[in-house]
Amino acid sequence: MKHTLIIITALLCLYACQQPQATSSSQQVLARAYGESLYMSDLKGLIKADMSPADSALIVNDHVQTWLRNRVLAHTAAGDMPANEKIERLVSDYRSSLLLTEYKQQLLDTELDTTVTLEELTTYYEDNKQKYELQNNIAQGMYIKIDRTKPYGNIKRWWKLSKDDHYEKLIDLAQKEADDYMLDSVKWISFDDWEAKLPEGSFKEKYYDNGDRNIYVKNRTHRYFLKINKVIRRGKIAPMEFVQDDISKIILKNKKSDLISKKQEELYQEELDNKNIEVY
Repeated sequence: MKHTLIIITALLCLYACQQPQATSSSQQVLARAYGESLYMSDLKGLIKADMSPADSALIVNDHVQTWLRNRVLAHTAAGDMPANEKIERLVSDYRSSLLLTEYKQQLLDTELDTTVTLEELTTYYEDNKQKYELQNNIAQGMYIKIDRTKPYGNIKRWWKLSKDDHYEKLIDLAQKEADDYMLDSVKWISFDDWEAKLPEGSFKEKYYDNGDRNIYVKNRTHRYFLKINKVIRRGKIAPMEFVQDDISKIILKNKKSDLISKKQEELYQEELDNKNIEVY
């Protein structure tokens, strides 16, 4: 064991230190069993950069010993057990499954159009909108959280958006001074997420039943500004903008399935015409 560790440590040092010869070092054989070899390159990712040579050698040695013992056991099992059609079939099926998975991924990587257009989103939404009944209240709005020690008069002045440039000024101030902000006034956010942005007890749904949609609160450390522009209550159909990420994923999943099915059918017909496959 000690002799093996010394050899492995030397190989690791060679692999780590001789960068120009990394290819030859990575092909260094660590173990052999029944015509199969375990190479240094097979251990990629096993050794971390911050490990000492001694620790690395122990990990590699453990991997080598496990690899050898597994091969011995498999070789013995293959020699002692009679021919088993079930095992051969399972091996063949597993290999076919691996090849199929790899081919499908290559097909998706090279031929799949991952673009989801607005027309596709709208069509799917209109055909399936009844599936998107809201389980929680949602609202559009704006929010700024700013340190209490910083001046805030400009925020109060610009918050009403009474002039064309007020929105741009709010964004500029928030980027420079705010600890947190959300000024995308068309983005739909759940009431729970709005409530989480304010000090506990500050957000009350009754405010929005009465049309009071501006909140200004403060605590020992911060001032909070929240303006709710539009509310859609639970039980209503969610707007497309609120669910379009989920719809995009569904459309993309369908595109993947369609591409693979189409390719499979093309190959099937081609091989059938070439008489490489037959149906009896």
